[in-house]
Amino acid sequence: GKCLWQHQVLGAAASKLVGRPVRIALSREGVFRIVGGRTLTEQRVAIGAGEDGTFQALIHTGLVAMTQHNAMPEPFILPTMSVYASESLKLDVQVTYLDMLANTFMRAPGEAVGTFALESAIDELATEMGMDPIELRLKNEPEKDPLLGLPHSQRAVDKAYRDGAERFGWANRSTTPGSRREGEWQIGMGVATATYPYHRMPGGAARITLTRAGHATVEIAAHEMGMGTATAHTQVTADRLGLPMEQVTFAYADSALPGVVLAGGSQQTASIGHAIIATHRELVTQLLKLAGNDSPLAGLKPDEVAAIDGGLASIADPSKAESYASILGRAQRDELVVEAEAPAPLELQHWSMHSHGAMFCEVAVNAVTGELRVRRFLGSFDCGRILNPKTAASQFKGGIIMGLGLAMMEETQFDERTGRIMNPSLAEYHVPVHLDVPDIDVIWTDIPDPHAPMGARGIGEIGITGVGAAVANAVYNATGKRIRDLPITLDKLL
Repeated sequence: GKCLWQHQVLGAAASKLVGRPVRIALSREGVFRIVGGRTLTEQRVAIGAGEDGTFQALIHTGLVAMTQHNAMPEPFILPTMSVYASESLKLDVQVTYLDMLANTFMRAPGEAVGTFALESAIDELATEMGMDPIELRLKNEPEKDPLLGLPHSQRAVDKAYRDGAERFGWANRSTTPGSRREGEWQIGMGVATATYPYHRMPGGAARITLTRAGHATVEIAAHEMGMGTATAHTQVTADRLGLPMEQVTFAYADSALPGVVLAGGSQQTASIGHAIIATHRELVTQLLKLAGNDSPLAGLKPDEVAAIDGGLASIADPSKAESYASILGRAQRDELVVEAEAPAPLELQHWSMHSHGAMFCEVAVNAVTGELRVRRFLGSFDCGRILNPKTAASQFKGGIIMGLGLAMMEETQFDERTGRIMNPSLAEYHVPVHLDVPDIDVIWTDIPDPHAPMGARGIGEIGITGVGAAVANAVYNATGKRIRDLPITLDKLL
């Protein structure tokens, strides 16, 4: 389970008792019984707008259900805190306590479900005002953070929407709900904004070992769950050191290594990256000291050199250069080992830092059976610099697929008398499979954020946000029916 649960404590206690490693494996039903899921929420959104669509009042309130033995009320108001400008805001989360399985952090806690309520309301307002849903959203783009008053570090929501609309064919969308049909199938398009904040947690540190042979090993106590961490930071390190990727090794998944970086909050890339940047700077400082007065680099400071072709060179005069092998050889060193910590995430005190996306969806709803099919989906993202297009596309698409599950099928059913989960298996708790997933297209602005490490913000969770609303808004465009309760099952469409 994610983070820490009772069975993990028992495993640690058993290991200490017997003096050897212990593994506890849960059955599928055991996961449902012991490990918590997403919080139940009931939300209310109200928007007051002027004749031109400018928001004058934005209210987002609601209720979450949780247990007495955990402390994670789903913060569904998070997207409303930063996405749109409004003359006034009212945000409130109330909690009710129930005797049931503890809730926990699930992908994009707050934003995944908060965007469903907010973006559904935006679509309803656009319909009432006779405005294009995209134009209404862009009409209310904030010039600065609506709550904090901070300037945006980088924000290109307009470009994400314009690029996405052109690629998806938004201009072909019928403005009259229920008017487009293909036999029994009613066809509709919907759109919604995706958003997730930039995070960088303290505690990042790294160690770099550079050998005379020009091989670098980066070590950091991080973990990889398939999101491409090792690949991306091998690239980052190779780029900073001026080495080919095959000359870089990224070591992780060992608590004996420096730094403690959690894979959560879409912050691991920024946290590891800043640790590598700090350690690289220390490495350059030490290399310049070792170079001494006989080096072409003599007298230069770390800010005055750059890594290139397996060595360092003066930025002002690239002819003044020396390889790592030469520097270490003259110093009679086989390797150089340095370690450093990332600075505190002070950038968040000066800038409003958020990633955004424009989520486009086309659905078909069978007028006879109520069957819902998502025919195609496009995510157009503005997340700063994209470090690795292949792994980024995988993250975006994976998030969108989870969003389709949230929108159309995933539902934990509780016995209201006992709080016991009634569908604790993948036979009864449905998740998207290959036949449920349409063609998914992803694009991005690739505009670096000047205040984020490497210019990149997190991409691990934004893909799931906005998806539920995009599907629901497409269903309305297809059928004229508003669905305000997820998942959108066929009984709600008949």
